[in-house]
Amino acid sequence: MKKRWSNKSIKKIKILCKTKTAREIGIIFNKSKNSILGILYRDKVEKGYKPPLNSKFAIKKPNYPSHLFNK
Repeated sequence: MKKRWSNKSIKKIKILCKTKTAREIGIIFNKSKNSILGILYRDKVEKGYKPPLNSKFAIKKPNYPSHLFNK
Protein backbone atom coordinates (compact mmCIF):
# COMPACT_ATOMS: atom_id res chain seq x y z
CA MET A 1 0.00 0.00 0.00
CA LYS A 2 1.29 3.41 -0.98
CA LYS A 3 1.94 5.88 1.84
CA ARG A 4 0.13 9.18 1.40
CA TRP A 5 1.66 12.46 2.46
CA SER A 6 -0.42 14.32 5.04
CA ASN A 7 -1.64 17.82 4.31
CA LYS A 8 0.32 18.98 7.36
CA SER A 9 3.57 17.59 5.92
CA ILE A 10 2.92 19.15 2.50
CA LYS A 11 2.29 22.55 4.09
CA LYS A 12 5.50 22.24 6.11
CA ILE A 13 7.47 21.31 2.96
CA LYS A 14 6.08 24.35 1.13
CA ILE A 15 7.15 26.62 3.99
CA LEU A 16 10.62 25.05 4.12
CA CYS A 17 11.03 25.48 0.32
CA LYS A 18 11.33 29.21 0.83
CA THR A 19 14.59 28.84 2.77
CA LYS A 20 15.96 25.34 2.09
CA THR A 21 16.81 23.16 -0.89
CA ALA A 22 14.93 19.97 -1.74
CA ARG A 23 17.93 17.97 -0.54
CA GLU A 24 17.90 19.68 2.86
CA ILE A 25 14.16 19.14 3.21
CA GLY A 26 14.64 15.50 2.25
CA ILE A 27 17.12 15.09 5.08
CA ILE A 28 14.62 16.61 7.53
CA PHE A 29 11.85 14.22 6.40
CA ASN A 30 14.22 11.28 5.89
CA LYS A 31 13.27 11.11 2.19
CA SER A 32 15.11 11.61 -1.08
CA LYS A 33 15.36 14.92 -2.93
CA ASN A 34 13.28 13.46 -5.75
CA SER A 35 10.58 12.40 -3.31
CA ILE A 36 10.26 16.00 -2.11
CA LEU A 37 10.23 17.39 -5.65
CA GLY A 38 7.66 14.77 -6.67
CA ILE A 39 5.23 15.62 -3.88
CA LEU A 40 5.48 19.32 -4.72
CA TYR A 41 4.84 18.62 -8.40
CA ARG A 42 1.90 16.29 -7.72
CA ASP A 43 0.37 18.89 -5.40
CA LYS A 44 0.76 21.51 -8.13
CA VAL A 45 -0.92 19.24 -10.71
CA GLU A 46 -3.79 18.43 -8.31
CA LYS A 47 -4.44 22.17 -8.03
CA GLY A 48 -4.89 22.49 -11.80
CA TYR A 49 -1.42 22.95 -13.30
CA LYS A 50 -1.13 21.51 -16.79
CA PRO A 51 2.37 21.28 -18.26
CA PRO A 52 2.57 22.86 -21.73
CA LEU A 53 2.70 20.33 -24.55
CA ASN A 54 5.25 22.38 -26.48
CA SER A 55 7.74 22.36 -23.61
CA LYS A 56 11.23 21.14 -24.42
CA PHE A 57 10.75 18.67 -21.56
CA ALA A 58 7.52 17.19 -22.95
CA ILE A 59 7.95 13.69 -24.29
CA LYS A 60 6.65 13.56 -27.85
CA LYS A 61 5.36 10.09 -28.58
CA PRO A 62 5.35 8.98 -32.24
CA ASN A 63 1.59 8.32 -32.27
CA TYR A 64 0.67 11.57 -30.49
CA PRO A 65 -1.22 14.15 -32.60
CA SER A 66 1.44 16.44 -34.02
CA HIS A 67 -0.89 19.44 -34.28
CA LEU A 68 -0.77 19.77 -30.47
CA PHE A 69 2.93 20.61 -30.61
CA ASN A 70 2.71 23.28 -33.32
CA LYS A 71 1.31 25.98 -31.03
